[in-house]
Amino acid sequence: MIALVTLDRVKKSLRVDDNDSDDILDAYILSASQAVIRYLKAQAEVLIDFDALGDSPPDTDSVPADIQAAVVLLVGYFYRDPDGDTDKAFEQGYLPRPVTALLYPLRDPAVA
Repeated sequence: MIALVTLDRVKKSLRVDDNDSDDILDAYILSASQAVIRYLKAQAEVLIDFDALGDSPPDTDSVPADIQAAVVLLVGYFYRDPDGDTDKAFEQGYLPRPVTALLYPLRDPAVA
């Protein structure tokens, strides 16, 4: 699995100051990254330099800012509401609206 953002970036964005949640945040980062890649479909390979992400340490600067922001937003949803979408911010099977607002213009459109 590939992480499209760093743990440090997520912690700064979510204002997490301790290390107690690092393990769960790492899992959320991987899950959110995969959800974003699946949403973008084939366009993900055009927009993201996966080779740079495979380096050690990974070069997340190769990931466009709007994609990184979408991942951070999705991690925030997972972290702040671990019991599910109680506020009905998105429909089952779909990403939250703020996340899709960032990603929709980049997406590889579905072919009927």
